[in-house]
Amino acid sequence: MQENMKEYLTEKESREKRLEVYTEKIQEKVLSRSSEKIRQLVKKRHRQKMTQQEIADITGIKSSNMARFESGSRVPMLVVLEKYANPLENILK
Repeated sequence: MQENMKEYLTEKESREKRLEVYTEKIQEKVLSRSSEKIRQLVKKRHRQKMTQQEIADITGIKSSNMARFESGSRVPMLVVLEKYANPLENILK
């Protein structure tokens, strides 16, 4: 019985480690894609000569939050990213 418990705990620990690695990979991929999309949106905002405050006024997103996600210090939720993109006439893919 003791051996079965030991085997179970070893397998459980192994599964948890695999899950942790998998979760980290997903987070890295999401962060990378979000960062790239934000860079594209910022470039488009600059091309359209719009300020962060103008986008904030249109979308209702606080300009301080916008500054944080444009700088990369905060990753916005998808709904916020969509709100930001809409005034720039950018379709998220």
